[in-house]
Amino acid sequence: MAKIQLDLSKDEDKIVEVYKLVHDLKTKQEAIKQMIRYFEADIKPKKLNNKDYFQV
Repeated sequence: MAKIQLDLSKDEDKIVEVYKLVHDLKTKQEAIKQMIRYFEADIKPKKLNNKDYFQV
């Protein structure tokens, strides 16, 4: 598990606090983790085509 420290602006901190309260979460950490789950990452090679990349 990666651990990161975030420096949030005053407005960002308010957003996280409101999200935490609305979703009845105990900590801001839980709120941020839940907010992140709304996104998904798709990683693809930049200089290889799919045929070469997925060839075993």
